[in-house]
Amino acid sequence: MMQHRLSIFFMLATMLPGLFTASATLAGEVSQVTPIDLGIIDLHPSGDTIIIAAENGPVLATCSRSLITGSHSGRLLLTSTEAEHVDITYPLSATLSDGTRILSITDIPSHSQYNLTGVDLPGGGATVTISIGGKLILPGNTVYGNYSGSMTIQLNFL
Repeated sequence: MMQHRLSIFFMLATMLPGLFTASATLAGEVSQVTPIDLGIIDLHPSGDTIIIAAENGPVLATCSRSLITGSHSGRLLLTSTEAEHVDITYPLSATLSDGTRILSITDIPSHSQYNLTGVDLPGGGATVTISIGGKLILPGNTVYGNYSGSMTIQLNFL
């Protein structure tokens, strides 16, 4: 059985509009960003759907027919000195490319934490972790290669 090997690394970018408008004592911050990594995928000849279902916390990618190694959900660590709420807006999808070919990771909001509710930061310098996932549909004729991309997540510190 011939399999394709895909290596996919996905960077995260954040927009922080609230960080620049809140007072210094209320402004939270992103203290660490870890990108989504869909790992190395030995793709089944008939294709597969790769899912990082991180809506309940950090996870590895899953699929039904292929083999994945080295995957993990994305992660943002948020910290604040005072208690505050953070609204989170995820993109619906984002593009991955190997420089020639394009793939799309979709369903990012439904596979990521705090999509509809936002998150409350307790203050006192405590850190809250937000896990980020998505879904990638790979047809059997997907060309192997190193795919990467980026997306913007909007954080509004209130």
